[in-house]
Amino acid sequence: MGTPAPSTALLLAPVLLLFTLPSFAGDVLTHHNDVTRRGAVLDETELTPAKVQHEFGRLFSYSVDGQVYAQPLFVSALEFDDGAARDVLYVATMRNQVYAFDASKNAGREHPLLWTKDLGQPLPFDRIPKDAGAELGAYNIMPYIGVTSTPVIDRARNRMYAVAKVADPHYPCAPNDGSEATDDCPVYYRLFSFDLKTGDSKMQEITLPPPLDGESAVSPIPPADAARRELQRAALLESDGRIYVAFGSHQDAPPWQGWIFSFDAGTLQPIAQFCTTPGGTEGGIWQAGNGLAADSNGNVYAATGNGTFVPGQQFGNNLIRLTPGLKIASWFAPKNVNELNTYDIDLGSSGPVLLPDGKVMIASKEGRIYLLKGADPTQRPSTGQGSGFQPGVQIFQAARNWRPRFLALFAWIYPPIFNIGYHHIHGSPVYWRSDKSGPHIYVWPEEDNLRSYPYEATPGKFDTHPAKGMMGNKGMPGGFLSISANQGKDGVLWASIPCEDDAWVKIVRGCLYAFDAENVKARPLWSSIENDRSDYFDFAKDVPPTIANGRVYMATFSGRINVYGVRPAAPGAKPARVTADSRKRGHRKGANGHTMKH
Repeated sequence: MGTPAPSTALLLAPVLLLFTLPSFAGDVLTHHNDVTRRGAVLDETELTPAKVQHEFGRLFSYSVDGQVYAQPLFVSALEFDDGAARDVLYVATMRNQVYAFDASKNAGREHPLLWTKDLGQPLPFDRIPKDAGAELGAYNIMPYIGVTSTPVIDRARNRMYAVAKVADPHYPCAPNDGSEATDDCPVYYRLFSFDLKTGDSKMQEITLPPPLDGESAVSPIPPADAARRELQRAALLESDGRIYVAFGSHQDAPPWQGWIFSFDAGTLQPIAQFCTTPGGTEGGIWQAGNGLAADSNGNVYAATGNGTFVPGQQFGNNLIRLTPGLKIASWFAPKNVNELNTYDIDLGSSGPVLLPDGKVMIASKEGRIYLLKGADPTQRPSTGQGSGFQPGVQIFQAARNWRPRFLALFAWIYPPIFNIGYHHIHGSPVYWRSDKSGPHIYVWPEEDNLRSYPYEATPGKFDTHPAKGMMGNKGMPGGFLSISANQGKDGVLWASIPCEDDAWVKIVRGCLYAFDAENVKARPLWSSIENDRSDYFDFAKDVPPTIANGRVYMATFSGRINVYGVRPAAPGAKPARVTADSRKRGHRKGANGHTMKH
């Protein structure tokens, strides 16, 4: 399935797209800021490195019902019917609650809630299909599954779109009379469209085909139970008037398949659908919550997890490019794709990022970063598995390898999994071009250092000798990043990460960090664990910080959204200067190397 080399227009497509999207300064309308998924806010003038270091802190919090897996979204200067223009923060929770807050009001002294909507009963976590880990209590998501993905906002239509998992309230999915819950209550996935000002909504049910069992063209489950088995984790995408919704699995509990559906943004009517493994199994699209990407021609990019792989036909562990009508246009599979499938090491553990020069980047569970030339990451079936790399492809290890060095002497004894980089990358790398030092990507793998890789325009590759920052947490899932900057200057890298423990199947304390994006080797400009004793919140897994109009909005699993910004100085007071010495006083080292207060 060969395709021509990308034209100049295709190479520039991700850049041109940024100038065609209807938005306002300060808006955050989709996951990681735009459909290229670069994760950068480039109109931020208030949060300079100096102010973040000396004047920054937590201002207040918004209370919500439920855990927040979806990145909060922000609309600036929205004109209401009373003539007022308000900045509005939108939040969706796992209890199927959607909120609109007046972001100009202080929740500690005023009533910021503009409207809220209940989307229906969420599904209790113990009603999802179980695999071996779940049966031992190792659930990744609990106690409810509702709105798991980040919604998307269309300012031109004045609408926000969200997908909710809804359990039929007439059946005992979650009885409140003390009786035993049943596994056979009906479950639905529903796409909602909300008016940004009033919350008035309309709904379209998403019909999921039942997954195959891998041994025949027959599903072992009834069609009515397909929605129970699938998880809608990847952030929604809007492109060319279509809403794209992707599905994967609940904890790899078979059977499942990967799906993408598209809907008309005006009517919500279904348009097209695509299965990653037609005639096969698995191949889910989850991307650790990162969204599908799109270029200016409306082509859609997705990364799949472990699943059936047949070159050009079944796309387990592939990077795929689809036409706007969800037809396969091109695909890429790593050379070790079969090994990745065998050991559940997903290529799709983050999500595609489209770079300004037209290249496509993706990071994986292997801890590798793949850089593919142009808008056409093609592998030609005639050349065989692992070939078909376009000129300019680069693959490098961006996380520490799991295997201790001495095991290399006994490589012939150990299975291939011991040869694979174990420290996963879950949060997509973020991209920023500095006026001072040029373009960089930033990534924080699990149990590893924060890393910054310079991108060299000639020859169009990354310098694989990164600047390394402070040590990460112990275990999964690593850091989830955003960038704020005033175009090419005053770059601040923001990171949400577990403070002290592994967050794979536990709820643990979270931390917000801010780094000078020009020098990640330096100590953080600010961190919640060092600079605010009272800022204790549960880590929101896979959610990057939202930066808008001089404030940082941080999702939590503690029933609130924390709001940070430049604190107003007391009359006549000088800003406190935070130094390395002052940070050391009153702190002790944790077992994993983190600095903690007594």
